[in-house]
Amino acid sequence: MSFPGFYLSRVWMGSKVSTKLLPSTIRPLAAHVKFTENCQAKCVSCDYWKSRWQDHLDTDRAVDLLNQIGAVGIRTLRLTGGEPLLRKDLFQVLKRANTSRFKNVIIQTNGLLIKKLHKEINDSPIKKVCVSIDGLKATNDLIRGIKGYFDLGMEGIPLLRDKEVTIAVTLNRMSAAELGTLADVAHGVGAKVQYNILTRSLSFFKDGDIDSLWPERGDVVEITKFLRDVLKRPAYEVDYVTRHYNNENVDEPPCVLGYTQLFVMSNGDVLTGCYPLKPVGNVLQDKLETILASEAYSRQCVAMVRRECPGCTCGIETSLAMKHGASSAFFALSQLLPHPSHENEAVPTGVGQV
Repeated sequence: MSFPGFYLSRVWMGSKVSTKLLPSTIRPLAAHVKFTENCQAKCVSCDYWKSRWQDHLDTDRAVDLLNQIGAVGIRTLRLTGGEPLLRKDLFQVLKRANTSRFKNVIIQTNGLLIKKLHKEINDSPIKKVCVSIDGLKATNDLIRGIKGYFDLGMEGIPLLRDKEVTIAVTLNRMSAAELGTLADVAHGVGAKVQYNILTRSLSFFKDGDIDSLWPERGDVVEITKFLRDVLKRPAYEVDYVTRHYNNENVDEPPCVLGYTQLFVMSNGDVLTGCYPLKPVGNVLQDKLETILASEAYSRQCVAMVRRECPGCTCGIETSLAMKHGASSAFFALSQLLPHPSHENEAVPTGVGQV
């Protein structure tokens, strides 16, 4: 079996049989990069917008980082934030970097600047655009804290050319009954739909009003129907989301995100595909290849498989796929199919922000 199939088979065996079988050399399939943490939306569930963040990766360092990511064999690049389109040098970075190494370049955006910057996006190596929209017009604008948010996003999407567009909806109480209609609206502008899951364990949600968005029993019924009948998600995945929102005990799968994706924050910190855990290195201090080969990176990835962590819903579909179906998981992950959350476009992430 060729890479990444062989690599993923080792991840599967290590998560199912023994951690001793996990790959000795870690080579994530996707990198999620934050060139900025700043965001102009004012989402009720998130507190990013309450702070003014300093971007530590200047243009030259940003270019070098993308080149390092490609050099270690990572073939999917996901630009996230904050709001990545707020970086005024973003397209300069993409032009200067050797992006030919990436099979997929994805941008996760709130969509507020797509209409303004659609020409730049169209001329860039970005292949996939993931727009965060959480409901129909009135509901979405209330959740996202910006009047006109929905219209700006939806008007910008048709201006994109030769891009795969996905609308990512965070499943919540306020828009539970609108999900089917939202999917129709998305399909009407040529966009696919994916989902994110609310969680209380992420730092950027700590001061957000998660309780006002958490689905009640009746809302969960609507969400379950949407996942099953509209998005056609696997039964085990639908069951997990249903139990999660009903606050029931769930059998958490071994978390394999450390082996399938990595995060680089705007201050240079490198995370093993997990926001709640501490950084294992910083690209302003060491080369990415050195960080990936470090004992700290390996030790934390193994700990995640063992669930020695605070727990979250990030990338849950990836870990669930590994647990419930080896062959289907290998195919989906090796092809980097874009299913949610957060999302995935690249390797799916179960919860995301933007």
